[in-house]
Amino acid sequence: MQKLIDAFNRNPNHVQFIAEADNILVGAIEFRNGEKDKVSHQGSFGMTVLPTYRNHGIGKALLQTLVNWAKANNTIEKICLEVMEGNQGAITLYEKFGFLEEGRKVKGVKLNNGYQDLILMYLFV
Repeated sequence: MQKLIDAFNRNPNHVQFIAEADNILVGAIEFRNGEKDKVSHQGSFGMTVLPTYRNHGIGKALLQTLVNWAKANNTIEKICLEVMEGNQGAITLYEKFGFLEEGRKVKGVKLNNGYQDLILMYLFV
């Protein structure tokens, strides 16, 4: 955990925001940009919210915080993500923020009952 924290402290274009409720960590969003100069203008994020806390605006608040941070950042121009095609709630949230699909990783996730494509999405800030 300390190595992860140190990595975020070394790069001003890596950031993590968390959501708490009743002193419990209920959600987090983590963004990292490209390490090399030619790809440092873009990065990707992962977000998670505990199942019992979904559909209460936590994901929306985390994503809004990230987008606001990226807009204020002098380096970041493009935010990217991957989402499983069956995660319609997340896809709807991303689309409400203006994220667009730019491709797919066919059968990108293997589950017990088959596969799901990973949808690649982006937002220019």
